[in-house]
Amino acid sequence: MEIHLIFTKNNKLKIKISNNQYSHGDFKVCFSLVYSIQEIIGATISKQIGRYYEIHSQQDEIILTLQEPRIGSYNLSCGPEGLFVLGNDDQKLECKISPLDFENPIPEILYSGEKDKIFDPIIPLPNILKLEKETIQIKNLDFKISPDEKKFFDNLNNLLKASNIKFNTSSGHSIVFKKQNFQSEEYKINIKKESISIEYSDYGGKLYSIITLIQLINFYKTYLPICLIEDSPSLSWRGMHLDCARQFYTIDEIKRLMDYMCFFKLNRFHWHLTDNEAWRIELKCYPNLTKLGAFRGYNEIIPPFYGTGFNKSGGYYSRSEVNELIEYAKHRNIEIMPEIDLPAHSWTLLKVMPELRDSSSNIIAEDVGNYPNNTINPAIDETHKFLKNILAELTEIFSFNIIHVGVDERPRESWEGSPKVIEYMKNNNIASFDELQDDYMNNIINILKKSNNLTAAWNEAALPPHNEIGSSGSAGKVDKSCIIFAWEHPDVGLMSAKKGFKTVLCPGHKTYFDMAHNKSTYERGICWAATIEVKEVFDWEPLKDYETEDLQNVLGIQGQLWSETITNKDYFDQMINPRLAALAEIAWCTKAKRPWAQFRSSLLNNLDFLSKLGWKFHNF
Repeated sequence: MEIHLIFTKNNKLKIKISNNQYSHGDFKVCFSLVYSIQEIIGATISKQIGRYYEIHSQQDEIILTLQEPRIGSYNLSCGPEGLFVLGNDDQKLECKISPLDFENPIPEILYSGEKDKIFDPIIPLPNILKLEKETIQIKNLDFKISPDEKKFFDNLNNLLKASNIKFNTSSGHSIVFKKQNFQSEEYKINIKKESISIEYSDYGGKLYSIITLIQLINFYKTYLPICLIEDSPSLSWRGMHLDCARQFYTIDEIKRLMDYMCFFKLNRFHWHLTDNEAWRIELKCYPNLTKLGAFRGYNEIIPPFYGTGFNKSGGYYSRSEVNELIEYAKHRNIEIMPEIDLPAHSWTLLKVMPELRDSSSNIIAEDVGNYPNNTINPAIDETHKFLKNILAELTEIFSFNIIHVGVDERPRESWEGSPKVIEYMKNNNIASFDELQDDYMNNIINILKKSNNLTAAWNEAALPPHNEIGSSGSAGKVDKSCIIFAWEHPDVGLMSAKKGFKTVLCPGHKTYFDMAHNKSTYERGICWAATIEVKEVFDWEPLKDYETEDLQNVLGIQGQLWSETITNKDYFDQMINPRLAALAEIAWCTKAKRPWAQFRSSLLNNLDFLSKLGWKFHNF
């Protein structure tokens, strides 16, 4: 059997079956999509969970009408992923699958190859960068350091291996460190003929001074300019999020991302550990969550969402692996914030622990991703016990004092029809389901406060939903200590800050790196928020409309990589790199302080360094 996958001229997805030795109805085609099926001709859907489908063909050509993207066309991420064919006995059948084709292709964008003559080689751009014409020669790129500093440099070996720089205790151009009473992460570099002096505030400032030096050397090689550099970040939270629920990334793969983050002075890692599709963090209090919920496949209790395929695959993070990653992150000045996405986005959790839902409810509530009944019930005693247990263990595992608890995209009808919810609301004078969500949130906030931890959540935890996708939000009664991650739209961040919430700006329109770069059919990514080119990230002015009193509530900026479209790890680099580098410039400076052409030249030079670490990048 052969299957050909084609997007037609009128934007239909055609599944064409040829060389078929089986009768229609005697086999089923299984696959996942990023856009749901609106209509099907030539087949019937026998099973659907989320956007995983099993269909029985009725003819050789099957025509699917999918949700229409906002750009009106589809790309390489929009076809069936993880496709396999099963016979009536559920045995996998031999099947050749052709690459996705387009009858009306949109060509790839051609980018300029020019570099600007003026060059500031450091990303992010320092506050003060005074480069003199006079240079000093650093023979063999040898730098002499104090023996006390050896361990500090040993921890950076992964970054240094792409360079020829050597930090020695016995020979080379002398580097002298001096601790000063600067603000957090601030540093000062003075490169002189006789030595290099580095003043710094804390570990972050010291580390970033060396990152700056590495970038300088990467451009100037053995002849460094006499210079003065003074630098500190504008924002304290400069983050990157990675969705490890939709796809599983190994600890080594996450470490690689942390090296990239460190190279561009990003300091927060938002670790998305659970979602509808998987539970990835091992907890002693509920071992079945990972035993059953961390793996997917046709014969598993969690089906092969988002390209997983027939065979069992997946994984989870043990406590020892988390400890290893926390230690690795600290050497790169990165704090790790875990996220357990509740109360919605819990389809896998509820497959493992159905007792967290009211079984007497007579409503089937479906979320925007087509997952039915994916929300835990706050009126059930077992839910209160569950929350206390997992939050206690998470605060024990993670050293950072902020736990992210999700609270996004809760289906509007999720708690309707539950007798236990109705009784709980009556007993506690709760007038609406949005008030019930606030009650649920404040309970979590109070649990975490008792262990001196803070709660973070997506913007629906404190605000009404911005997007009309059938989800609910807050009634406005959430404790102001909750840190809000404003994702739905740029306006949401301003609204959150004005209401007095500490806010991290992460709007999908500029910071969601699962978005396609442009409209070409040969791109990857989705586009519910926008298409996002590197230059569009660089041109973003996130704080443009903020008054002085609002700015006090802006903690920072964060990039996101949701992983629905990362069905092959080969796609990972080009979705992140170099958009994240451009975002790092904005997170450090709050807006671009040099022309695009100059930044682009600096970026190309630094990408040359990163390529030696194995990073591929999208053209720009």
